[in-house]
Amino acid sequence: MLRQIILIMLSSQLLACASISKNECLLGDWYSLGVNDGKAGELSSKFREYQKDCADHGVTPDFKTYQQGHSQGLVFFCDFPHGEAWGRAGKDYNTACTGPMEPAFRSGFQQGQRWYKAKKVVDDIAIAINDLQNRNLTLREDIYAINQRIAVEQNASARAALLNQADRLRYQMEGYNQEIGRLQIRMAQAEANFAPLNR
Repeated sequence: MLRQIILIMLSSQLLACASISKNECLLGDWYSLGVNDGKAGELSSKFREYQKDCADHGVTPDFKTYQQGHSQGLVFFCDFPHGEAWGRAGKDYNTACTGPMEPAFRSGFQQGQRWYKAKKVVDDIAIAINDLQNRNLTLREDIYAINQRIAVEQNASARAALLNQADRLRYQMEGYNQEIGRLQIRMAQAEANFAPLNR
């Protein structure tokens, strides 16, 4: 199921990225263009872009034919799996699906959106933990460098200052470790919330 959703997302993105060329304007296959846009979940208002682009080539697109194709393409797009893929991608709700086709798409979108939000919580916590771990790594390296200086420092007051500096860094590391511990508890809960949705 997940593999199918990923394929749907990729194919939708590829179709959505396509722009009309001079040859497409001259060819005038507005029905097929409408079908492709409908399958990608594009609004029929995209036709205005074709009007503008094709005007540069002296071509007037046929909206009626385009709209017929677009409606046919939406039959393919406006279903539960595409709605779920749309929601998992973190996109805003797609208003292209209307009438009897909307409930299935909306239901899929809502489920996909729940997945996206739950995964985002997991990802955000993981990023925060990784950031703190990197900070601790930097502090550990700083403490090592200070200890190297302490080992060769002859001046008592300078050694004391270095020792205080190292202690401050260790205290900072302890604070980060405590925060990492709290985040790991939150991560366990977030992963538990995400697991039932990640099917």
